Amino acid sequence: MAAATAAAALLCSGCFGAYLEPLPKEAEVHHPRTPDGWDLEMVRYAARPEAKGRPVLLCHGINANGRNMDLDARHSIARWFAAHGREAWTVSMRPSGAYYGKDGGTRPLSKPGFSLDDMMVQDIPTAVDYVRKVTGAPKVDYVGHSLGGIVGYGYLGRGGQGVGAAVILGSPMRLDLGTPVDLLLPQLAGMLGAGWTLPMKGVAPLGVPMADLFPENLQELLLFNPENTTRETMKRLMVEGTEDVSTSQLQQLALMLKTGELKSLDGTLDYRQALATVTTPVLVVAGKRDRLATVPAVKAGYRALGGPKEWKIMGVENGARADYGHMDMVIGDRADTELWPALLDFFDRHAR
Repeated sequence: MAAATAAAALLCSGCFGAYLEPLPKEAEVHHPRTPDGWDLEMVRYAARPEAKGRPVLLCHGINANGRNMDLDARHSIARWFAAHGREAWTVSMRPSGAYYGKDGGTRPLSKPGFSLDDMMVQDIPTAVDYVRKVTGAPKVDYVGHSLGGIVGYGYLGRGGQGVGAAVILGSPMRLDLGTPVDLLLPQLAGMLGAGWTLPMKGVAPLGVPMADLFPENLQELLLFNPENTTRETMKRLMVEGTEDVSTSQLQQLALMLKTGELKSLDGTLDYRQALATVTTPVLVVAGKRDRLATVPAVKAGYRALGGPKEWKIMGVENGARADYGHMDMVIGDRADTELWPALLDFFDRHAR
């Protein structure tokens, strides 16, 4: 009966309307184009009441877009930074936006496959350079969550031009340490060929009506701690913050799981080893209850860093009301008091 009710709900007009919240009027939407022809989507929030430091660039994880960092009025690390004197920018990496090809045509083309390398050498440099150009700031501060932290690491390992300080939230640099990803990722990557784009943006919202049918669903096990993040918030994220994913990305991560290494597609650069050359100050944060990016997996990136670095675990033992899961760091109900002030403090202490 419950399943039938959920199925009927899927067919209702306006089924997801309650979970849609438009960006506020103060949000400025920008679309810088990468050298290889992707129009990225970036959202800018002016600092209030005035800027007190460098602009902050916020980057989401895999299967996601910029709304992960700016979900709604209650859960927006972007608007929080802006309200605390830092101009804030979110970026939605590919496949958000549209693809026009290397020749820069006038009509969008079909979405090609893409890898982590493309995000590291195309999307992040484009976003960093664009913020610097628009604001006139010599450098920006960077916050990357999950895959956003991994590609942030990759950008820093390739030189990291224009980044003054960086925060990495829940980003594993090992996937061979015993996590649920060990079971899921190889199976999924093995079934799919390279160069495909999976339409997760359209599929994910279909799970919203089913989310309340089970006392503890897969999302709660893997993505969030209900003591920090409500199901209603996660439903909104499913509707607003989900994006398509490339099979080439999944295969690259599956190779990381198999070998313990994260390398460029051509095999010439080991991104974790390259972190030894980083001189940018980096704060690395792990969630105590994170079952996708476990504490040891996140600690691997921290240990590899060669420059100024700090380490933080979000859990009860370190002052949080509850242990943090994977998404709690960016959409948790208390992240604005328990975590985000520490990020701002880190940036302020490394403002030179």
